[in-house]
Amino acid sequence: MPDYNRNAAVAVAPAPALAPFDDRPDAAIRQGYLRRIGELREEARLDAMPWNGDSEADLLAFINANPGWRRGRLGLMDNGNLYAVWKDAAGSLLSIQFRGRQLAEFVIFQRRPGATEVSRIAGSDTLDGVKRQVGSFDLLGLVLL
Repeated sequence: MPDYNRNAAVAVAPAPALAPFDDRPDAAIRQGYLRRIGELREEARLDAMPWNGDSEADLLAFINANPGWRRGRLGLMDNGNLYAVWKDAAGSLLSIQFRGRQLAEFVIFQRRPGATEVSRIAGSDTLDGVKRQVGSFDLLGLVLL
């Protein structure tokens, strides 16, 4: 049997640099976050707006700690902090502003079954505390894949 590989030229492309989270099953979502963060950083630079690197680090840590969450919409506050928003058609909403040092500002709107009014809560907490708030407000369906 002939050895077809003996004389074959093999072109090997250089391996792409691995971005954080590439080994996760939800790498596409994480890559989307990284792409959006890059866009926001560039917009901040062009508009001479502040950029809080600690906010970025907290957002990335939060994403890493919650790999089963679907992608939220990212934005940049005037103070240089990043925020993420998850919203559904029923009017439930979670917004988290990442302040740095594992601290966050959050806003939650949740329409509970049988309630005529939307439940609302806003406050400051640690990133772990915000995650507990999400659970206590039954918002896992809003954020989980």
